[in-house]
Amino acid sequence: MTENQSADGTNIIRMAVADILPSAYNPRKRFDEESLRELADSIRQKGVLQPIKVRSLPNSDKYEIVFGERRYRAAQIAGLKEIPTTISDYSDAEAEEIAIMENLQRKDVTPMEEADAYQGLIDRGHHDVGTLAILFGKSESYIRSRLKFTALIPEIAELMESETISIAFANEICRYGEDIQREVYEQHLENESGYNCWRGMKASDVAKAIERDYTTNLEKYDFDKSVCAMCPHNTNHLLLFSEEGCGKCTNRNCLADKIASHMVDKVINIVGENPNLSICHNTYNTNNEVISRLADMGYEVDTVDYVSPYPTAPKVPMAENYDDNAEFEENLNKYDEEKAKYEALCGKLDEMLKEGKITLYVQIQKSNTSLCYVSHREGTKNDVNKLSQIEELSKKDERNKEIAVEKTIADTKKKILEVDMTATKFSADEERMVYFFMLSDLRKEHYTEVGLSEDKVGYLSDGDRLAIINNLTAKTKAIIRRDYIVNNFKNAYRGNATASILHDFARKHMPDELADIENGHNEVYDKRHQRIEEKKAMLLKKQQSEETHQETEKTPVEETAA
Repeated sequence: MTENQSADGTNIIRMAVADILPSAYNPRKRFDEESLRELADSIRQKGVLQPIKVRSLPNSDKYEIVFGERRYRAAQIAGLKEIPTTISDYSDAEAEEIAIMENLQRKDVTPMEEADAYQGLIDRGHHDVGTLAILFGKSESYIRSRLKFTALIPEIAELMESETISIAFANEICRYGEDIQREVYEQHLENESGYNCWRGMKASDVAKAIERDYTTNLEKYDFDKSVCAMCPHNTNHLLLFSEEGCGKCTNRNCLADKIASHMVDKVINIVGENPNLSICHNTYNTNNEVISRLADMGYEVDTVDYVSPYPTAPKVPMAENYDDNAEFEENLNKYDEEKAKYEALCGKLDEMLKEGKITLYVQIQKSNTSLCYVSHREGTKNDVNKLSQIEELSKKDERNKEIAVEKTIADTKKKILEVDMTATKFSADEERMVYFFMLSDLRKEHYTEVGLSEDKVGYLSDGDRLAIINNLTAKTKAIIRRDYIVNNFKNAYRGNATASILHDFARKHMPDELADIENGHNEVYDKRHQRIEEKKAMLLKKQQSEETHQETEKTPVEETAA
């Protein structure tokens, strides 16, 4: 490398381009190819007028660019072997900050490159929004608006980078979670045209469309919404003018969790206060997360598709809600009548419950719960053999135990495939297990040989198998293994490996019988082979005769032509 000195005394070194590496800290990831080619043409004519700045890399003979990567790329295009540089001894933190400050001042830096650069400085603990605003001469609101873009899914970020959608457009979308962004992209932005395409829409129209189609009004839910009032995912904090009421939720996962938690608490409280109540859901309007949580807590949830709603108590009219006292008195009298009907119906249902004619349920719906009941036909629950409630509960308890065992086995079967047992010594117990499974191929004529009684018929039960493997001998092991091998010979076909093993097995255990079989089939083959050879010889002779005849006919013609 060669060395010069600038007017301010800084040493300018002509460094080999091959010794220089791009910086990982450069926020600019996109370089316009056309402008790079124009700069390369200028460099060919005038050279690199301003040196790039590099720093030495530890444990390496290479140097890393601090700033000037665009000039470096253009010099490569121009075919330069060397480029003017100045060397610094910046630390990683200093190099990152200088690289970002230098590059973010360029006009061609994209919003996403800005956002990622600001977020990187914050993540590394170097700055907060306030110090970034001072460092780059921007307002805090500008820094925050750029930082929001880091929440964009890559597909929408790419649309903004390519200017397919505007910054204002992207600013409306990044207010929402990944699930909503994904739906907006797949349904309205992925395709360039079509009825549902939102490309080209005004940002204000996008904001209205997303709120209309992808947010949920919190008023419809009865869980405690005090935390939601201050949540950043509440549209009251996203929109310029807040709506009346609780606002709308944009975080579907959080909303689903709140709904499920509230419903579980509600079901547990209702069942705790009334032990006669069971829990049910129907196939269509249900909440699987609530069912799963209740099941994990030991509650049984029945599937019942046809139920009758339990009567709802009438609301007491309040005098302060009426301007006319006569109207209040009239509604109070109506309330008394409705209350009497309600209490009579509840009393009737209580009697039916005691007689086993109905079952009371708290029903799990999609986002709420309700009380309901199921009527039982004669001959089912209301017969002389019906179980008492205590007996029914005991029966449910037995079934719950069975379910626990079934699920334990199912989960164990899945998990055992993930466990690495290759380094573990094969145990005697495992050998017995192998014989247990091979016994499924034991031939009936060998039942007595392995210790079963002479009158044993049919397939082996699990008890039979356990009795056999608990009394294994060298002889019974050989019988079980050979029957297992013989049964698998059913998969032997012409030319496959099983057929080859079958022949080896037969040669060892039944050489004479195998010889008879082979001789018999080979004899038939030899006869068929002989007939085929005779036919082939006749055809060949005929073919030769025809060819000789054709040659004889051609000869006079050829002589005349000569």
